[in-house]
Amino acid sequence: MARAVEAASVREMGGAAFAQVGLEAEGPQPAHATRLAVSHVNLYYGDHHALKDVSIEIPEREITSFIGPSGCGKSTLLRCFNRMNDYVKDCRIEGSITLDGQDIYADFNTTLLRQRVGMVFQHPNPFPMSIYDNVAYGPRGMGIKNRSELDDLVEESLRRAALWDEVKDKLKASGLSLSGGQQQRLCIARAIAVKPEVLLMDEPTSALDPISTVQVEQLAMELKRDYTLVVVTHNMQQAARISDSVAFFLLGELVEHGPTAQIFKAPRDRRTEDYLTGRFG
Repeated sequence: MARAVEAASVREMGGAAFAQVGLEAEGPQPAHATRLAVSHVNLYYGDHHALKDVSIEIPEREITSFIGPSGCGKSTLLRCFNRMNDYVKDCRIEGSITLDGQDIYADFNTTLLRQRVGMVFQHPNPFPMSIYDNVAYGPRGMGIKNRSELDDLVEESLRRAALWDEVKDKLKASGLSLSGGQQQRLCIARAIAVKPEVLLMDEPTSALDPISTVQVEQLAMELKRDYTLVVVTHNMQQAARISDSVAFFLLGELVEHGPTAQIFKAPRDRRTEDYLTGRFG
C-alpha cells in the first residue's frame, strides 16, 4: 500500500511540481557529450544472466537515475562503470562500456579508472581515521605530499560537499564521530578529492534521515555542474526531484530511458507505467 501511495504521489506531481525541480521545459535541452556509453552489455554471475543486452548513453554534467524493483540489475550496471564487479566470483561481461570513447574492459588501468569514476555507497563508510585524513587519503595515494596542497584540497572538497563549516574546527576528529548524514557527505568529499569525472551513487540516502537526505540531494544537484552523476535509487520521488534523465530496469533489461518528465508523465512502455503506478515492485 505504501508503495502505491508513493507512486501515486509522484504521478500527481504534474507541471507545477516538476517546475519546482526544473523539469517544466520539455523542449530541446542543451546537448551534452556522452561520457559513458554502454553497448549491448550482457553480464552473468555464473549461470545467472543478470544484465540482458543493455545499451545506454550517460551524458556529462547531468544526473541519470536508475530505478526499478530490487534485483532488476540497476546496481549491477552501476558497479560495471568502475569495475567493482571484478571482485565478484564467476562474473562475466560481454559487450562494451566506454569512458570518453575508451573501452574500460579492454586495456584500461583499473586504478586510473577508479580515480576518474568515484563511488558513494548506500551506507556511509568513512575510514577509521581523522576527517582530514579521510579526504586526503586519495590525493596522498596519487602522490600529493605537500601539506599546503593537501590542506587546500581538503578544504575545497569539504566545501564542495557542504561540510566545511560543520567540521573546519575539528578536522583531527575521527570521521566516525560524525552523524550519518555528515558521514555520507564526508564520503562524497573523499570521492571528489581525487578530481573524478564521474560520481556513482548507490542508494546514497537510503540510510539517512529526511533532513540529511535533502542535503545530499541538493549537493548532488550542485555537483552536476562539474561531474557526471549516476544514481541508483528506489525512491521515485527522489529520482523525480534530482534527475535529468531516468532509466527503468526490470529483470535485467533496460526497459526505458528518457528525460525525467517524460518518464514520469508519459512513459512509452506499459511496464514502466505499471511500475510507476504501483502495480508491481
